[in-house]
Formats: sequence, C-alpha cells, structure tokens
Amino acid sequence: MRIRAFSVLVVLVGLVALLSASSATSAVYGNFSGSTVTFTDVQDQNGLFGAPTVSGDSLDFSPNAFEADCSLSIDCPPTPHTVDDTLTLGIDADPGSFIDDVVLSEAGDTTLQSFVGALAASVVTATIFVDIFEIDNVSVNNINANYSMTFSNGGNYNSGVDGYGTFIWNGGITIDIDQIIADAGLTGRATLIEINLDNTLTAFAAAGATSRIEKKDIDGLAITVVPEPGTALLMSLGLAGLASVRRERLQA
Repeated sequence: MRIRAFSVLVVLVGLVALLSASSATSAVYGNFSGSTVTFTDVQDQNGLFGAPTVSGDSLDFSPNAFEADCSLSIDCPPTPHTVDDTLTLGIDADPGSFIDDVVLSEAGDTTLQSFVGALAASVVTATIFVDIFEIDNVSVNNINANYSMTFSNGGNYNSGVDGYGTFIWNGGITIDIDQIIADAGLTGRATLIEINLDNTLTAFAAAGATSRIEKKDIDGLAITVVPEPGTALLMSLGLAGLASVRRERLQA
C-alpha cells in the first residue's frame, strides 16, 4: 500500500459565503483500505461531510450538519445563506488493479415555506476536480479534468415554480478515468488519482418565507471506485480458460 501526501485544493465559489471562521473546522480522516484500492489522505476543509466508512471500494459519508437555512441566518433576507465545503482524497490502486471509473452520488432534502406567498428558493451544486498522478504506476503531470454533478430538478427549487413543501433531491456522476487519459493524448491505465469535491448549498427566502436545504445524514455522499484487473491477471484468467477448453477437448 502506498500512502501519498496531497495538497488540499481550496475552491472559491462565486456565491456569497456566510460561513463563519469559527464554525468552519477542518477534519483529517486519514486512510481507508478498500477491496482493490486504498483511499488516502481523506480530508474535509470545513468538517461538514463527517467521518467516512468504507465498504468494498466505496467510501460513504453521512453529514449531519451540512445545511443552509435562511430562517437561521441573520442576513437572510436580503442576502442568501450559502454553505460550502471541499472534500479531498487520493485513490491508490492496489497491485494488479487499475482505476476505471469513479461514481459519485449524493442526496438531501429542501423545505420551502411561506404563510404570505413570499418567494423561497434553494440551490445545490457540486464541482469535481480529478488529477491523475500515475499511469501504469509511472508518475505523470498535468493530467486533469473537472466536472459538474447532475442533480434532480436541476438542483434548483423555487416556490414560484415548484410550490411549497419538502422536496427530496439527489445527484450523481460517473467519471471515466480512461477518457481523461485519452483526452490528454496518452495511453495506459490510471493507478493513482486525486479527487476534489466542492459542494455548495444555498437557501434564499423573501420576508415572510423560510428556506432550508440539507445534505441528508444517510446517503449524504458515496464515492465508489470501479476497478479494472491488471493485464497479468486477465492473461492468467485467459490462459486458465484455454487450458480448461483444451482439457475438455482431450477428454471428448
């Protein structure tokens, strides 16, 4: 198992962030061994994702305080209440394996209320940055890409369009690591990558309304790696298959 140190990428979002320095506490969770990969240097800029658990090649987070609430923010209205956090982790393929795809999924809910018909709205966004540091166990530089997660309802909830009440939202994306390598004009398979996920929740309510949006404590975020067996393993499996066919023919 190889443990590498990664720098934290701080992502600045173009929304008004009202997260106070006193409430933002970074968290370092460390390393987690999966079935065919190791998640390394897992850390959380503001500590809102919560400590992860590992299952197979999936890292699951259950946040319990990751929310934007306009009714609790003294400046909302007129200023939206925005909460942002960045999660950083490395993914190191075990010997004999490669990193094929990375699947990210998350979920939460939002509640829009008003007794006078005033506007309430909420927004969820997620931006993912991927850096590839090794191809076929050889170090490489400047192989990267960025993506935006796709959300139900476009990640936007507006009482003027969607009405009032509580809505369940979810988002997801599958990142093809092989495609990033191909787009860079290279060949080979990734063996060491870094993921930076920046999540932003925004709540807005006019006078007489309330708005809240939260990442749920269950299924708040799941990062699943789809590994690919190494060439040597595939070759051994192929040879075993050929040997089996040959034995069957000799016995016939």
